[in-house]
Amino acid sequence: MPKGQLTVEQRLRQTVTRLKNENARLRVRVALLERENMLLKEQVQDVLVQLEELQRKVFGRKWRKPPSRSDTPNPPSSPRTPETYRRPPPLQDEITLTKDFPLESCTNCHSPLSNLKVIVRYQEDVLPPEEWHKALKRVEKHLIATGYCPHCSKRVSAQPISPHLVSLGENVKQFVPYLCVAQRMSFEQIRNFLQDTARLSLSDGEINNILEAQSHALYPRFETIKESISKQKGGHYDETSWKTQQEHHGNFAWVKTGTETPDTLFLLGQSRGKGNAQELRGENQEQIGITDDYGAYRTLFEQHQLCWAHPLRKLRDLTQSEHLTPEQRASCQLTYESFALVYEELRAILQEPFDLPQRAVIRQKLQRKFQKLAIVSDKDPPKLKRIKQSLGQNQESYFTCLLHEGIPADNNKAERRLRHLVLKRKVSFGSKTQKGADAMSILCSVLLSLWWAKPRNFFAEYAKLFQPNPA
Repeated sequence: MPKGQLTVEQRLRQTVTRLKNENARLRVRVALLERENMLLKEQVQDVLVQLEELQRKVFGRKWRKPPSRSDTPNPPSSPRTPETYRRPPPLQDEITLTKDFPLESCTNCHSPLSNLKVIVRYQEDVLPPEEWHKALKRVEKHLIATGYCPHCSKRVSAQPISPHLVSLGENVKQFVPYLCVAQRMSFEQIRNFLQDTARLSLSDGEINNILEAQSHALYPRFETIKESISKQKGGHYDETSWKTQQEHHGNFAWVKTGTETPDTLFLLGQSRGKGNAQELRGENQEQIGITDDYGAYRTLFEQHQLCWAHPLRKLRDLTQSEHLTPEQRASCQLTYESFALVYEELRAILQEPFDLPQRAVIRQKLQRKFQKLAIVSDKDPPKLKRIKQSLGQNQESYFTCLLHEGIPADNNKAERRLRHLVLKRKVSFGSKTQKGADAMSILCSVLLSLWWAKPRNFFAEYAKLFQPNPA
């Protein structure tokens, strides 16, 4: 064999070595591609789940029977009595007219009757709509005497004279904010309602001026509500969108309500920054904050209670996702059921009389269950992993309610308060200016707090706010 020439065996060995090296590189490449493919699948699945959530928010939820737990039977429903299907009798001071229907002879044969009795029945109705303006609208003609005083060298009048020939009275100025805030009407709806019922014409400018003037007059009451809520043991916080059409920085509304009274504080047309949460909190840093897991609240309170209802809804929606594998859906279902059982046990404890030593023991027991369900598994989809990680990191804040009397485990009270504002937003689409948003903040805080506290005597209590010393 010539020098430097390889034998067939040597060539084959080189080929085998080269192929082994290439095969090793391909194995590494395949492993990397498989890992990358798995990550891409998780990302695509995560995006599809997020898209599903957005579609649910925009187009609404398709009704599905919620997942049930076979080990938790439904509580028996209490039977309804016949009285619950009937209208209650009116109060005596509500009766405006009494009609007699005498009967002396039979309506069929006209024979005299004996053993006569009177049956009492009531009929509730309203005035004929075409006559409403006669009862609702009041027009006063003022004859104001004036005269010239030589001593004062000026003309005086019996009462201040308006520069306008026709002005609006105080009653309609109180009724317009009620329609705007409590009944969630837009300016157009307010105009149409007053025109149809009272034959009273108002322009958008007049309505806007009324709302602004009422907000200035009610500002002291607004500050009183803020102080009242800050003195309560716990405060519920939440936020939602509220756009200001001429501003670009204030597109959110914040709400705070106490744990003890219906008083509620609104801040409209604000940013979503932490400063607004601090303004709602005030100077009382010892007050327990009850919120969702939004980052602005995390370092705001010395004692923090996170809402259980928020992760429960997230887990429930995740079990109904169409973009999960059967194995992932089973993992989500198991986590949802475990979380719901711990939540039910927690609510049952909160219904019992407050006993701190007993609750401390129960707290440790529930925390162990909580830690177990928050363990991340390889079978979990990406969103479930994030939910579990959040639960594990904020575990202590979910059990603050056990150590303090009167603190609930959820933030539902603030969400119910915001719901009224959300329905109002669907009609009015927010505020045009920040000035209008500030006025609406005062009106919503004062009127809704009063409306939720005293719905039957709302107008009487509302009128007291304008007296020199309201009770």
